[in-house]
Amino acid sequence: MLQPSPPPALQISPNDVSGAHYGPEQEVQDEVPSRARRGARRNLLEPQRRRIRPGCRLPGETPEDKAEAPSGIGELVLAAELMEMAGVSPCCAQHRGGTQPAVQHDHGAYGIPQEPATLGRMVRELQETGHRQSQLLQSSQEALAASQERCQELQERSESECWALASELGQRIAALEAENRNLRCERDQLESQTQGLREELERSRSSVLHISQKLKEQGGRAGPGRFCLASVRDDGKWLRFYTGFGSAQRLATFLAFLTEGEPQRGAEPGPPSALSPEDQLFLVLVRLRLGLLLQDLAFRFHLSEATASRYWLSWTQLMETRLAQVPVRCSPRYVERFEPRRAARVGGVPLVVLDCAQLCFEGRGRQLYALQGCALAAPSGFLAFCCSAALRGGEGPGLPPFLRDGPVALSARQGEASRQVLSLASLADKALRFRFLRGVQPPAMEGQVGRAWAICCYLACLLHEPMGLA
Repeated sequence: MLQPSPPPALQISPNDVSGAHYGPEQEVQDEVPSRARRGARRNLLEPQRRRIRPGCRLPGETPEDKAEAPSGIGELVLAAELMEMAGVSPCCAQHRGGTQPAVQHDHGAYGIPQEPATLGRMVRELQETGHRQSQLLQSSQEALAASQERCQELQERSESECWALASELGQRIAALEAENRNLRCERDQLESQTQGLREELERSRSSVLHISQKLKEQGGRAGPGRFCLASVRDDGKWLRFYTGFGSAQRLATFLAFLTEGEPQRGAEPGPPSALSPEDQLFLVLVRLRLGLLLQDLAFRFHLSEATASRYWLSWTQLMETRLAQVPVRCSPRYVERFEPRRAARVGGVPLVVLDCAQLCFEGRGRQLYALQGCALAAPSGFLAFCCSAALRGGEGPGLPPFLRDGPVALSARQGEASRQVLSLASLADKALRFRFLRGVQPPAMEGQVGRAWAICCYLACLLHEPMGLA
């Protein structure tokens, strides 16, 4: 079947189509010139009529469709396009080519109502739709412009913030670089100072070594700077004079006996002790032997008087407690013949009090009075020593465990350490060789003198063997 060639498309600019093109019929007629445009319209429509021959149909068109839609909206649109084309002058049409198709689309398939009112309503609806679309387009354009403006504002703000941050970062970097330079300079200065101090330290160390060597050489030739046990340790004569012990070995054994089971002196928390335990015992023995005052001892040992007094009190208490554990025997027949003596009950134990020596004290008005240095004899033959002031009230001092009424069994160690006294008068003479007992003491020292009497009696038993028992 022969198909007609498509009509040439009519070029219509988008600006030529507006809402007025779809207006009512009256408005369209007002815009069209009378004869000139009608003639041009017939001239433009004539080639289209010639191309579409009677009896021919377009592709996809059926006779039924043609019969059902005798007239459609396509004709109305075609009429509008033709009316627009009619508004173009013939010279312009010839200049554009003259033979360009006037219709780009075939609108014959669209139905169009026959009533003018319905047609006018449709045209108005089309106008309203176009108007709404124009408003939507305008609002979209305004929103787009606002978005672009907001985007531009945000971009400018971002650029300004980035510039500010970059500027601040640059300033911070510059400050850190300056601080780094200053620190490097300080480090160089400190390194130079450290090097100088190291060199000075090396020089000082060599000087100290040289001086210490000289001091050692001079110290080997000179004696000790202060009075201490080391100054008389190797000389038996002076050791016996100051302590009563004939050798340093016996003195060390005595010190071990006193400190056995006791916490190590000087190990307590606090400042270190001014003297070693050996020198502390040496100080106490020197005072007992020579009767020196505490001021003299403090000067000799380079101590304060309070420190010397503390050493004296603590060591005399320890010596009295430990020496009271040494058993001392005496013949009961000698006790019965000894004068002066008296019976007494001390701590519930019947004892015989033997007055051995007088201990002098200075009372009021510089008048002297004496207390008796006593020996307490038990019926078993064991002795203990105290001052008569301790027997006031009948209580007496703390008695050793073997000073009881009746037989007493000694341990092997106590049997080895026990001593025998043949004469209390001889023992008192040996005890009075400790010059502290021969001095005149103030009344406040009655307790210390009584303690010193007991210590000196026990030391006399330890240091001197009785005649005939050696």
